[in-house]
Amino acid sequence: MMRIIVVISRLCYGGAEHVGVMLANGLARYGNEVIIASNSHERISYPVDERVGYYGVFPVTRNKLKKWAGATINLRKLIKREQTDVVVGIAETCSLIAKVACLGMRIPVVYTAHNSFERPSSAPMSKWNRFAKFKLGCMYSCVTVLTEADKSYIGKRLERVSVMPNPLELSPVKVIPDKERVIFAAGRLDAWHVKGFDVLIKAFSKLVQGLRFKVQGPMQPSSEELIANSGGWKLQIAGTGSEESLNYLKGLCKENGVEDSVEFLGFQKDIEKLYQKASIFVLSSRYEGFGLVLIEAMSQGCACIACDYKGRQREIIQNDSQGLCCEPDDVDALAEAMRKMMTDDDYRESVRMKAVERSEFYSLENTTRRWEELLEKVVKKGVS
Repeated sequence: MMRIIVVISRLCYGGAEHVGVMLANGLARYGNEVIIASNSHERISYPVDERVGYYGVFPVTRNKLKKWAGATINLRKLIKREQTDVVVGIAETCSLIAKVACLGMRIPVVYTAHNSFERPSSAPMSKWNRFAKFKLGCMYSCVTVLTEADKSYIGKRLERVSVMPNPLELSPVKVIPDKERVIFAAGRLDAWHVKGFDVLIKAFSKLVQGLRFKVQGPMQPSSEELIANSGGWKLQIAGTGSEESLNYLKGLCKENGVEDSVEFLGFQKDIEKLYQKASIFVLSSRYEGFGLVLIEAMSQGCACIACDYKGRQREIIQNDSQGLCCEPDDVDALAEAMRKMMTDDDYRESVRMKAVERSEFYSLENTTRRWEELLEKVVKKGVS
């Protein structure tokens, strides 16, 4: 049994924050004393297990410096009072204040990275993120990354790196639910370029309008392929965003002639039901550190397609029996993968079963056990 504090900036909206809550819940269920240190002034969207302690360490202020400095001071008091064994920081800034709060106390701090250490040239990493990852990363007892691809990319720049994929909170279905002709995607609308929603809309339009385009890759049936009418399929995109982002994407739908076939659902608290209804899930991101929504969709029997940034999604969808992967930022490649999944009923049904089986690897139970083993090693080794 360990005394663990998980530091999270807030308990709403973000994927990293959601993962932090799931981790705290999972560790508490296995007998550890777990406390979440977070912002008690913002609403809670993610359910916290009753066995998890919750303390607000962020002061009420609009000044960012005072906010984070105050949180660091309050966190240090909490760590001392609870005689903490190890502190886990969720993302860069929370990990940094956790490390500062632990100065002089010889308490190990784990920095959990929730996005990729490698970015395409179209979406370069900020100077702060690069500094936090590669420079500040050296001072933690352990840095967790989401994929083997990231660990390989980091190489010898960081010494203490462990691969720790995100946990799956949803229970994999025992029986595939009845599905509708729905292609589903999810993500923040303001991050539409990263999430590739423009690529997804353009690819979908090729299927709806029966456009002719060149097909490349291993699925190539001929030099050109006439895509059949969508047959009543519709595309649904869940996620919050500004009016500007929403209007841009709606305009893109109108420009590509699919405004009647695409639905923007906004924030969805019960996304599990949407996964269960959708036949196909598409992760269209230009880059993605892991893809939590991908394993969630697989667990609910969606036949999944993922744009694979340098092997990261291929670590989840290991082969074509579990789903399809294609190059990011390639409208034709994504359209062909969608055509294959939409029109080959037998293949789509087979993929659904294999996807559910694969999602078991990421179950909260399995992931929590991996985290327990890691934290026990970190505590045993102490601060290095």
